Parts: sequence; C-alpha cells; structure tokens
Amino acid sequence: MVDLNPEMQILGALIDVTHNKRLLFCVPESAGDIFLSTSLLPSMKENYPDFDIYFGCNRQFHGILKGNPNIYKVLPYMSIMENVWVMEGGSDWGGFFDVSIIATVLTQRFINYHHNGMDVSSFNFRK
Repeated sequence: MVDLNPEMQILGALIDVTHNKRLLFCVPESAGDIFLSTSLLPSMKENYPDFDIYFGCNRQFHGILKGNPNIYKVLPYMSIMENVWVMEGGSDWGGFFDVSIIATVLTQRFINYHHNGMDVSSFNFRK
C-alpha cells in the first residue's frame, strides 16, 4: 500500500470514478499557452476516444477552458502533476491516470513519454 502525501490525496479526491480510462493534459500557466494548447484537444479526443480528458492548469486560467467539449474536467494545477510516475503509476502504485502529458516539459531531461504503452498517433509511420 502506498502512502499518499497531502497533494496526492487532494488530487485523488478530484478525479471521478468512471468506466473510462483517464488522460491528464497539463499546461500550468500562461493564458496564451493554455489557449494555444486547446488546438491539440480535438485530435487528442480522436486518438483517445475511450478516455476522459482532464486538463490541469492554474485556477486563474480555468475560464479559458470553460465549455470546451473535448475536456472532461479541469483540475487545479498541482506540482505533483509533473511527476509522470505518480500520475501514471509504477511499482506498487497504480497511478491516477493511464496517460499524462505535461506539455511544458517535453524534453529528454524530464520523462514525459512513458504513457503506460498507450501512445496513439494520427500518423501511419509504416508507409
């Protein structure tokens, strides 16, 4: 059994229990970054049709996402969201999400491409 720290307990209470898989798309801040990143959501929804898409960002930007049909739920950003092992799980911990994408740290320095082997692409790379 994994002991949850306070931030993990709060996050766990905000996630709904449904029969769908869950995807976290996290863009913590900047109105411009959040607005521009919403252009990715339709293809994300198309590639992950059986997933509830959660969007994590600072509360002051939640209004930008209000009414977006591609988002299941907007969550307040928490620093723990940047830890892919906590979000997707590992070892004895099952994680909160099946896939987590932290759009602001897509580098080799920070692991952000684990995704529990559930990566989906719109492109046919075998041609």
